[in-house]
Formats: sequence, C-alpha cells, structure tokens
Amino acid sequence: MTRHTLRIPVAFIALICFSVFSYSQRTVPGSDKINSADLEAHISFLASPSMNGRANGTKDLDIALNYLTSQAKLLGLKPANGNSYYQPYSLMKKSIDPEKSEISIFTTANDSIQFREPMYQLFPTGPSDFEIEGEVIFAGYGIRADSYSYNDLEEINPEGKILLVMNRSPLSEDGSEYRFQGSIWSSMMSLQPKMTFLMFSKAKAVIIVSDPKSGYSSIQQQHPGITSELESLKYLKGSKPMIIDMPAVPRILFVHRNIADELLKGTGQSLEKLQKEIDSELKPKSFLIPGKRIRITEATQTDEITMNNVAAWIEGSDSELKKEIVVFSGHADHVGERGGIIHPGADDNASGCAAILEIAQAFQSLEKKPLRSLLFLWVTGEEIGLFGSQSYVENPLFPLENTVANLNMDMIGRVRGAADTTENTPMTDETGLFVITGNQSKELVDIAREVDEKTVLDLDYSLSGRNHPLQLFARSDHYNFAKKDIPVLFFSTGLHTDYHEPGDTVDKIDFAKMELVTRAIYEIGYNVANRKKRIVVDNPFSKW
Repeated sequence: MTRHTLRIPVAFIALICFSVFSYSQRTVPGSDKINSADLEAHISFLASPSMNGRANGTKDLDIALNYLTSQAKLLGLKPANGNSYYQPYSLMKKSIDPEKSEISIFTTANDSIQFREPMYQLFPTGPSDFEIEGEVIFAGYGIRADSYSYNDLEEINPEGKILLVMNRSPLSEDGSEYRFQGSIWSSMMSLQPKMTFLMFSKAKAVIIVSDPKSGYSSIQQQHPGITSELESLKYLKGSKPMIIDMPAVPRILFVHRNIADELLKGTGQSLEKLQKEIDSELKPKSFLIPGKRIRITEATQTDEITMNNVAAWIEGSDSELKKEIVVFSGHADHVGERGGIIHPGADDNASGCAAILEIAQAFQSLEKKPLRSLLFLWVTGEEIGLFGSQSYVENPLFPLENTVANLNMDMIGRVRGAADTTENTPMTDETGLFVITGNQSKELVDIAREVDEKTVLDLDYSLSGRNHPLQLFARSDHYNFAKKDIPVLFFSTGLHTDYHEPGDTVDKIDFAKMELVTRAIYEIGYNVANRKKRIVVDNPFSKW
C-alpha cells in the first residue's frame, strides 16, 4: 500500500524530521511509542473491505470491537467494566411493519389497488402509526422560487388534500442541469426549501416520488444513504424517542413511483409528460387528480438491539488524584453498505480508534503512570445518534464528577485533496488540525495552545462553538460529555469530500501527519493527567 508520505513536499519532510527530534527532546516521555506503522496496521484492519463498513448492529462491527478488546488486552490495559472490556447498552428500533403498512388507491367506483413497497417518513422524524385518506393533488416539484415567479401551489388549494410531488427541481431537457440557479435547488439540497414550503401547506400529507429524469423508481435506489437513516427510529432504552410531531403539519413521505403512475392513469397525463412540460416552460402544472383517492396506512414495530462500547483503563499513580480520570474517546462504528457499496470509514473513524490504541500504548510504556487515571473509550452508535457516548454518560463506569476532561478523536487522518475546496468542505493541509471546543475551560484550551507552540502542527480553533454554522461541536461524541459539564476538546482534520462515501479508504490516510496529530493529542492528555490541580471549568455547558 502506497503511503501519502511519498508525495509530501520536501519542506514538509524536513518539518517531520524536526518534529520527531523535538518530541525526543521534550520532558513528555512515551510519545516515541506512537508511530505511523502501527497506525496503518490498525486502520488497515478496521477499514478493510471484509469489515463491510462496520455498520451498527452487524457482525462486522462486533469483529471490530473484538479487535479493539484484543489490542487493549495485548497492551495490558485493565478492563473498565469489572472483568469485561465491553459496556453493553440497549437501543430500541422503531420501524415500519411491512405486513400492516400499505398505500391504497380508490376510484369513484370504489375499486382499490394496494401497494406495499417501502415508504419512508421524512417528517415527523421516523416511522409512526397513522392512517390518512384524501383526494390527491399533483403539485409538480412542490416548490416555490420567487426569483423565477414559480410556485407549484399558487393555483390550487392544498388544504385537507394529499399532495403528490416529484423530488428535486426543474431540470434541463436531458436532466443534467438545474434550471433554477444556485446550490439551494441542486440535488438533495432542494429538500430543505421543499420541506419548509410544504410543511405550511395545510395539506394532510405529502408523498414524494423520484422524478422520471433521475432514472430511478424510488428514493431507495436514488439515495440509499438517506433511506437507511429514515427506515427506522432509534433511541436508548429507557429514554423517549426524539419525535417532532406537529398535528397541523402534514406527514411527508417518500414512496415508489408506481404509485404516481397509478394515480395519473386515466387522466391523459403521465409523470414523464408533466415533468417535461414543467421543465421546458418553467410553469406549474398542478391539478386535482379526478376520481381518485388515496389511503396511507403506516403501522410500526419495535425491536430491542444490544450494543456495546469498549472501555479500558490505566490506573493513576497518585493515591488521591487517581480517583480522577481523563477520557480519550472515538467511535468505532461507520455507515456500512449503502446501495450494496461498502463505505470503509478509514478516516471516519478507524483513524480515531487507531489513535486511541497508540495513545494507550504510549501511556502504558511509562515507568511511572500519570497522576490521574485514564479511560480509553471506543463507542458505538455515533453514526445513528451519538448513542454509545450518551449511554456512557448516563451509566458511567467512573463517576462523572471525577471526570476531568474528554479528548475526542473523529476523522484525524487526512490532508486537503484537490476536491476538498474551502467552498464545500473545511479541510486542513499537511500541518493543520482542527480543535473544536465549547471553551468550557480556558485552562484546557491553554494546555492545547502550549502544545501547539511546541509542534509543527497548526491547531485551528475556527470551527469551535455552538453557534458555528456547521454545528461540529454537537456532531460527535464529545458533545454528550460537554452536556454533563465535562470540558472537551474534539480533534479532526476536517470534512473531506469522501465523508460518508465509498472513497474513505486506507490509501488516502496521511500516516506521517497522523503520527504527529496522535502525538499532539497524547501530549495534551499527558499534561491534563499530570496537572497538580484539576483544570478549572469556568464556562460550564449548563450555564450557557
């Protein structure tokens, strides 16, 4: 496997040499145990094709967790949950019951046709039990674009009706370009303004179908990643599911296009013809479909899924301070297969898992262990709702009041590529590392800045804070610690264009850079764990 180090500029090679020398001269021992070869070995296993993307609830993720426990045992780390490295928790999975859910189309003669193809509820969040019946209005793309004097609902009254709309927005004749300019109308981005518009339409429900020019018959074919997230609602056992249910707002669902074809049969229209006319004229073609009614019946079933975090620890050397603990965390799960294509998740987040192993190895090599204890926590359920870390903070293996800080690693192995522009992705170069913080502890941030001054890495805090547009502070496992008033630092090299894509592969990891990143995080953790006084939390989350 070719490493990126072979393509790194000479100037950066010099910086690496300087960095290795400077680390060896520091008073922080153990950092030399962190090396790129080990990082590559760990990531190569965790992100190999045989792991099938480590999706939650699969044997593939179980194998990954078994690998992590085996490595923890080899390092001599203590199991953190009694005699076990595993911390089990339960998820409840609420999904559509295919035997009891259907869409029925009725004619004026009261004839009916039933469809049992999968449907996916976009709003409210997740499947729910309901039955809705009503007349149907074809409403084009279901959008309003004032700058183009276009409004699919302008000439109709949607109140109390069920709207049939196409996905996306007006297209060129061959479907390769969007007629309305601006990213808001492109691809799935058009869902956001579409949903906002339709939610206040006073319709009973909205059914969305893939437009004919897409070449797909269902959203499941067109965007399997979206349907994998919509097909079920997951929540921790014992907690309430996060459902936004507003009775005055219509239910919005993706359905198979053959339902649209059946609704339009006998009207002299077809979805292909209507789309072609709308796209060429840029004028709505909305109308009440005569002689047809539709009934949508959705029933749900709930299953319990057993999940596991992996937790290992090193006991501190000070008789009193060892009661306090510093947590190093990263998620082991990824998104698995989508549309039959494996998403390896090398950077997201095999990189973080590997770094934690190397950091643990560095600490374990010390003749005198840090004053405070250290917890190495590989969580699961991150990709579907940060559930593993939520479960941990609700059922901690060490008292939260004794938890000094959480250092979280998520996607720490990449450098900016040609496709990673500042316009679409925040990415770092060969020496960059994002440090995302809520500034709960000025002292913790100062420790990171002190390490920054000693390394060739450039620590970038520009994505920090709860008000940043990307909301990265709330998008990884550190967030659950922050909500418990535990100060956090979240480390990432950025959101490359392979994020949640099949291209997140091992060969794109820059192991030379990742070695430096892992050493820097180790040094920050070392300083926190060996401080004579516990770091001060001067801006707790609970006071925000």
